[in-house]
Amino acid sequence: MSDAAPPATQASRPSRWPTIVAIALLALYAAMSFGAAMQKGPSFDEAEQLAVGYDIWTHHDFRMEGANGDLIKRWATLPYLVTHPNPATTDNNYWRGAKAYRYGFEFFFQSGNSPDWLLLQARAMAVLLGVATGALVFWCARELFSPLGGLFALGLFTFSPHMLAFGAIVSTDMSACLTLLGSTWCIWRLLHRVTWPGLGASVVFLGLLGLAKPTVLVIFPVTAILILVKLAVGKPLDWRLGRPRLITSRKTQVGVFAGLVLIHALVSWTMLWAHYDFRYVASAEPNNPALTFRTAPVVDPIDPTATSLMNWAGRVHFLPEGFIEGIRALLASNDRRQAFMNGQWRIGGWTMFFPYTIFAKTSPALFLLIILGFAGWALARKKHWVRNGHHPVAAVPPFYEGIPYFTVTIAYLASAMLQDVDIGHRHILPIYPLMYILGGGAMALLWPLTKTLTRIMTVALLLWFAGESVVLFPDYLAYFSPLVGGPAQGYQHLIDSSLDWGMDLPGLRQWLDKNNPGNTTPVYLAYFGTDSPEQYALKYQALPCYPDWRMHIPFGYGAGYYAISATLYESVYTVTFGPWNNQYEQKYQLCLKEMEAYETAGKNPALLAQLLALHPQKYWDEEFGWFFQLRFARLTAWLRHHKPEPGANVGHSILIWRLSLDDLKSALLGPPPEINDDPLVQE
Repeated sequence: MSDAAPPATQASRPSRWPTIVAIALLALYAAMSFGAAMQKGPSFDEAEQLAVGYDIWTHHDFRMEGANGDLIKRWATLPYLVTHPNPATTDNNYWRGAKAYRYGFEFFFQSGNSPDWLLLQARAMAVLLGVATGALVFWCARELFSPLGGLFALGLFTFSPHMLAFGAIVSTDMSACLTLLGSTWCIWRLLHRVTWPGLGASVVFLGLLGLAKPTVLVIFPVTAILILVKLAVGKPLDWRLGRPRLITSRKTQVGVFAGLVLIHALVSWTMLWAHYDFRYVASAEPNNPALTFRTAPVVDPIDPTATSLMNWAGRVHFLPEGFIEGIRALLASNDRRQAFMNGQWRIGGWTMFFPYTIFAKTSPALFLLIILGFAGWALARKKHWVRNGHHPVAAVPPFYEGIPYFTVTIAYLASAMLQDVDIGHRHILPIYPLMYILGGGAMALLWPLTKTLTRIMTVALLLWFAGESVVLFPDYLAYFSPLVGGPAQGYQHLIDSSLDWGMDLPGLRQWLDKNNPGNTTPVYLAYFGTDSPEQYALKYQALPCYPDWRMHIPFGYGAGYYAISATLYESVYTVTFGPWNNQYEQKYQLCLKEMEAYETAGKNPALLAQLLALHPQKYWDEEFGWFFQLRFARLTAWLRHHKPEPGANVGHSILIWRLSLDDLKSALLGPPPEINDDPLVQE
């Protein structure tokens, strides 16, 4: 079912050079991605993903985080079955209460394991998924266009900052890219030519897709659309199971497709149960009432239809309990997420969040290359240089060959826009390999049809695209388009996993070694992530962090370096979410007076006794907690207005200012830096 290439690229025998170049590009990709990842600490989710995955292998426990990333959890922790790291203890509330992130922190930093060794093993497995995705991009584009098209597409994949950023990180994202692309390609081929190898590959990819990430289940409505398109066009079905024959009857094709759908559903359902050990009960100890499921920190209402379906699936044991409860927890925590975009805050996010992230985090060179590619595709069709199987191009709708990739791209983006998980550009990462195939591959059609000037422009754009990644090493996650100011201005547009995923503590250690030798200047750190600053022997005073598992003691702000994660700088995931407002200011002034009174009373036992008689110690502890958060929020609001450009940064995700006592006096005791009287909008 592959397309014939233009005459200029025809050869009597297949050439080996495209395969050799493709292998070299994949090796370069693996080296760049893995090399960059190993200069970073664990991402926000990695310790949790790996601890839960190892727990599944060793304890067969499925309570902590089912349904989200089952594939990567199993895959990335396979080496642990050989190296046998120390598991986190099951004799505490973190394991019993399914507190996955706290359990992951214990596994990495409190169980006698080497965090670097744990990461190296798991990331080596993750990069294999990235390489497999790149190989599939090459294969699909080569089949759709030509070997040159495959190399163009693979070149875009190899130097994509997004593919490089997530290629060696243990997260659901690259596994979703691989399985969604593999399923799309296999299903479209199967709708035209049914073979045993094609059927086997398709059911395996779809089964793995169901384990990769819940959002990739958009493939089901997409499949329905592809079947309708195939039937509408009326192309025959090439049947190769048993006696080969062409099936031209639409009615017969409908019956064949119904049978194929049933086979895929049964295999996917079986693979899902296989992951859960063919066991309905999620708990490793069903008779132990102390073992509970993970609960969402903020419980949002779930659609009644979804609730009814989950209740039915549990009642008849149609799906494993761990999967059902995992889906329930995801649905209960997605509607009221705190979101930030382009200097604005909103609870629940924006419908246009993901289109904006595409604009802000995609190279202009890629957009121009895709436009050139589509121009070449249209021109090649006009000259009848593109054929589909044995049927002339005029016999099928325009761009028929790319319909599955168009459909999945549009459907996946639309699905993301309808959700309220506006926390990271990575949630639409699976559309990028499809873009590379369509745009990059199509450039191969333009190449033989154009003159020298167009070829020079194409090469220049490719070099521009690749050069941006080369100079950004190892901070691929921080890529932002020059149209929005580049990586240096990224924190003003997007935060969380679009920029700041908690991986830059190793870089902060290096920066301090160079700029603050001997720790002569105090360091104040507000860190967003689940890595451990103590792991890098950082000497610091802890500002509010997220998550924050520390016991804080009162301390005053002093002159020194203030290192603040971009996410916390923008007042996201804090109790003071959003811009500074009158409510925060009034509470801050009250807390400030009370803290001054308590500090004064601490020097006078009689006065302290009077305060404690007025309010118990618990009240003062709670007031300190509020003051601890509000003081930091007032500081970041002041920085946003008076020092919006940090003096330095680490990986563009940890912003660093050197503040004087006068700066701090102005920030904490001066007029409010901003007052926002309008309530935050909820989507």
